[in-house]
Amino acid sequence: MEKVELFQGIDRSSIEAIMNCFKPETRSFKKGDTIIVYSSELEHLCVLLSGRAHLYCMDSEGEYTLLENYGPDDIFGEVFAMPHGALGYAVEADCDCSVMFIRFSCIYGRCPRACAHHTRLTRNLFELSARKAQTLAVRISMISKKSLRKKLMAYFSYLSEEAGSPSFETPMSLSQLASYLCVDRTGMMRELKNMCADGLIRRSGRKITLIKGG
Repeated sequence: MEKVELFQGIDRSSIEAIMNCFKPETRSFKKGDTIIVYSSELEHLCVLLSGRAHLYCMDSEGEYTLLENYGPDDIFGEVFAMPHGALGYAVEADCDCSVMFIRFSCIYGRCPRACAHHTRLTRNLFELSARKAQTLAVRISMISKKSLRKKLMAYFSYLSEEAGSPSFETPMSLSQLASYLCVDRTGMMRELKNMCADGLIRRSGRKITLIKGG
C-alpha cells in the first residue's frame, strides 16, 4: 500500500490507522465488468490493487471516448472526472481486477485529532488532482493537432519522454489508441504504416522506436 501515491510519505503504522478509520471495501471484478459509474457527487476514491482497467466517457449519442488507462496502485474516482450534463463516465476492467473503494467523505471529513497523516493524505490528493489536470492538458494538446501524423507523433514523443528512451511500448491496444486520440482506427493504421515507410518510426506490435532525424 505504501506504493500507492495517495499514501506517499505516510508510514505503515499510520496507513493501518487510516484503513481502520476509513474501513474501505475491496471488491473483485472480471474482464469487461463495470467497476464504477461516476455519479455527480464525490462518492468514492478507488485504488486498483491488481489488474488493469480504463476510464471511458459516453455522450448522449452513445459516442465512446477512452480517457485513461489504469494499472496496479493507480487511483480513480469522481474527484478526478465528475460527470457533466449528458456525459457519462465509467471504469471498466480490462482483465480480472481487485479494487479498493474508499468513501470520499472519509477523506474530506474533519479529523477530530487533526492527525498529521490525515493532513498528508489530503495534501497527496491535491497533488494527484493537479497531475491529473496536467495529463488532461497534455492530451488536449495531442488531439488538437491538425493532422493524424502530428497527433501520433505528439503521443509517441510523450511516451518517449516518459520512458527516457526513443524505444517504448504503448500501454493501449490500437483500438484504444484510436479512441484516445479521437481518430478513425483504419486511418490510424494506414498512417502508422506510412510513418514507418517514411523513416519516422519503427514498430513491432506495441513497441515503438522513434528514429532520430525522422
